[in-house]
Amino acid sequence: MTINKYTGKTEEEAMEKVRKELGNAAVIMNVKVVKPKGIGGFFKSSTYEVTAAVEDEGFSNDAKAFAVETAEQPKASGSFEAVADDAIILKNAFSAVNEVLEKQEPEVKVEQVVKESAIKESAAKEPDEVPVQKTGIYKKPLKATTTVINEKKNDDIPIKGYSEKPSIDGDNHVFVKMLYNVLLENEVQEKYINQVLEDMDKVLRTSHSLDNLLSNVYQKMVLKLGTPTRIVPGERRPKVVFFIGPTGVGKTTTIAKIASKFKVEEGKKVGLITADTYRMAAANQLQTYANILGVPLNVIYSAEELLDTVKKQTRENEDLDVILVDTIGFSHKNEEQRQDTKKLINALGDFYDSEVYLVLSATTKQKDLIDIADSYMEFAKFNLIFTKLDETKCLGNIFNMKQYTKAPLSYITVGQNVPDDIEIVNAQKLVKQLLGGN
Repeated sequence: MTINKYTGKTEEEAMEKVRKELGNAAVIMNVKVVKPKGIGGFFKSSTYEVTAAVEDEGFSNDAKAFAVETAEQPKASGSFEAVADDAIILKNAFSAVNEVLEKQEPEVKVEQVVKESAIKESAAKEPDEVPVQKTGIYKKPLKATTTVINEKKNDDIPIKGYSEKPSIDGDNHVFVKMLYNVLLENEVQEKYINQVLEDMDKVLRTSHSLDNLLSNVYQKMVLKLGTPTRIVPGERRPKVVFFIGPTGVGKTTTIAKIASKFKVEEGKKVGLITADTYRMAAANQLQTYANILGVPLNVIYSAEELLDTVKKQTRENEDLDVILVDTIGFSHKNEEQRQDTKKLINALGDFYDSEVYLVLSATTKQKDLIDIADSYMEFAKFNLIFTKLDETKCLGNIFNMKQYTKAPLSYITVGQNVPDDIEIVNAQKLVKQLLGGN
């Protein structure tokens, strides 16, 4: 993984340098405004600094930059004891990661932060609640020697070993356990936690800086989430965008929010089409939004009507930028409705550019999400929208489904308010939350 910083007079100028050097696969890790220092700074303009990363072809999954850096770091002497609650310690320690990403601070040793965090936690508790020293929250002692963790219950997780490799120093075992449990608490699946730890293997064997370890896992997870997509209106013809997904996830409300954003905030011309005739309430709801926004809405009853309806809407409403299509929400077990949706999203042929967005609820069980995604992946290439983030504290489903489907993340919704409560996924913010930060 290559991590570089690029500066420019504007954010766009810095981003252009990223694209030229790292290409479209680059993931933006951080953007900040750099203000000139000193007295002369009053007469100079601020600049923008963009930190970007990209996975290197032909290299291992380890972060190349960190592998070089940590290979030169002296090994910390001695080990440390894990005290208080491991997850709380990691959450407290993670609050410093933002500063680490933006500037180089003196190294903080893992054992130092763990002990300091434990002291703070102990001081905040009543005397009868002072934590007892322990070696971790696992019932069985850890076996040497690597970070790959078996997919077993949380209270019985040995660490596999490689006979041909030296073991990870004991100082970092507690970090691995803390990281594992915080991600597990946020419902990140074990196999994806293991992938993150595998990618960090070399860093875990060589570094004893908590800043370095946290920064590395943060960067790895941001890269795994990728760069989110957004709907881009068509140029010569309107872009036709399909919204698919099961019933009850909020497709219709999400479409209304996106239509409002385009019409009110960006001044774009929007058209609406609904094929969800199984639920009259959905069509009526969308009609209400269309009336408020002053945008056209057409109802279709079969896939064969779609192309003519799009042409008609385009003809009657000059210079449409985007047409949003609401589809029937069906159970992934209903084969007839599944086939109807497949016909619908393939009905335009090459006449219009189109995109598909699979709308999922962040509150849905992981197994059900996989079944839903499987039913759509057989006939559609889609982007992911997650709704109802305000109804859950665990966001691991988003990370899991990104890894499972390999589909780009896009929008998230955090409430019912139209046109508010919708935004583009912020990968950096999401990873911070998954790691116990704010």
